[in-house]
Amino acid sequence: MKRSKKIAVIFAILVFLLTMSVIVSINKFNTLNPILSGMGLVKIMFTKAEIVQIQDYPQVYLTKPDNAQQALINFMKSRGYYYLEDERMASTYVFGNEISKYYVDFSVNAYYSKWVFRE
Repeated sequence: MKRSKKIAVIFAILVFLLTMSVIVSINKFNTLNPILSGMGLVKIMFTKAEIVQIQDYPQVYLTKPDNAQQALINFMKSRGYYYLEDERMASTYVFGNEISKYYVDFSVNAYYSKWVFRE
């Protein structure tokens, strides 16, 4: 009886930790997968990786915080989009080409910069 109680407590703790990691991942990184967001953060902070995609749809990228705004502009330029400075809305950057526009929510802190793409 005592052993089953220990197993139940350990299981409850694991479920709680998993739930909390998903909530933090959604809140901080806009993604449901805490493993991908954690791996992306580690890559940005401890390796030479400049840009890491942590989610496909909507696209979410993490980058190094140094010169992050220019990195975003260069990243989009390499994809064929130009920065529409006149259409910028606070932390939402607007990029366009002849066919479409991308809206990118941009944020930066001391550890990483986050880009969340909206269409």
